[in-house]
Amino acid sequence: LLLFLLGTGVCSASESVPNLVGTWAVKSEAALLTKGNSPGEWTHHQTPLSTLTSEIVFTKQQGRVFYATFTSKLATENMAGVIGWDNKTLYLVDMDGFTDAAIVTPDKITCIYRHVGAKDAVVAAGVWTRVK
Repeated sequence: LLLFLLGTGVCSASESVPNLVGTWAVKSEAALLTKGNSPGEWTHHQTPLSTLTSEIVFTKQQGRVFYATFTSKLATENMAGVIGWDNKTLYLVDMDGFTDAAIVTPDKITCIYRHVGAKDAVVAAGVWTRVK
């Protein structure tokens, strides 16, 4: 029985890595703290409490490693990331922040973003929905 349970865990971990390549619509809510007159260069939020509609395009993926571009009406940022060993958790970095995300379905991802920079600090909760 123990060998069966251990073997089952190994099989679950070896599921195929999800393909993220494509365009995803983003909706997020954020809180912003500014340290001066205006937010930083790559900050997508401009008011203390805000909502944002934007887009993330996963441009390249090789196994668990990927690149993406996040675009809103205020800024465009390149991102790099990896898919966790559970094939459901995503870890991303951009020029000034970090995103932890979870694949909910093949076409829906939820995420938490945060950064602290010289001009501002942001925390946001978002939902990404696959467009194509």
